[in-house]
Amino acid sequence: MNIIELIQFKYLDFSAKEQKIADYILENSKCIENMNINIFAKNCNVSTATVTRFCKKIDCQSFANFKISLSSINNNIPRPIQKKDALHSVHSFYKNMIESTKTFVHMNDLINLCKRIKKANRICLYGIGSSGLSCSEFMLRLVRMGFNCQAITDSHLMLINSSLLTKEDLVIAISSSGETEEVVNSVKLARKNNCFVSSITSFPNSTLSLNSDAFVITPDSTILTKNYFLNNQFSNIYILDVLTTLLLEEKNLREKMDITVNTILKLI
Repeated sequence: MNIIELIQFKYLDFSAKEQKIADYILENSKCIENMNINIFAKNCNVSTATVTRFCKKIDCQSFANFKISLSSINNNIPRPIQKKDALHSVHSFYKNMIESTKTFVHMNDLINLCKRIKKANRICLYGIGSSGLSCSEFMLRLVRMGFNCQAITDSHLMLINSSLLTKEDLVIAISSSGETEEVVNSVKLARKNNCFVSSITSFPNSTLSLNSDAFVITPDSTILTKNYFLNNQFSNIYILDVLTTLLLEEKNLREKMDITVNTILKLI
């Protein structure tokens, strides 16, 4: 795990001031290489002592050691879109996000989730806002493979649905922060009914992760995209693409997908 991945994994364990440091690193990683600790602390609006404590929390003995670790991976860190040459910047951002996602995700986690999907009586996808759009996209794919699947993006319907689930069902919850209250409450209720819950989120220590039976961790791009209309679901969609590809390796599911495709084509 490189230094940037470690910062994300420990993000929720940082203090408020340490999170300010983490945010600054994610947004300005390449500029840090030529800074001394005093300038860096001033830019983060924290003390040098806070910077030193932060470095030790991410397994670096000093700020100098941190800069060495950061320098070794700087070319692969996703960067926010720049106003100049937007076409190249967006391409570079997406390319690096894919590489970062590939590093974060363990293939066995995706294979195990596919097994859960195949044997579930019902599949319920929970997500609010942009995460809800990812749920709707995944639902369309699963339905076309013959699965009994529903994407639920309304908080009240989520609670109603989760209260009726059983151990034969599966919930897949999507929330980058892992702290979306409506999703977390619904997941807790689903687990009370012995329903297996898998989540796709960016933080292993988030409330959602801690209340899931299994989870898939993806890079958090919200800090880098908050000032732009850039897809902050990109990593999640990439994961859904991989899951879809794995499922379609099964002949029965591929045949069902072909049937739905041909049905639609006949109606056009």
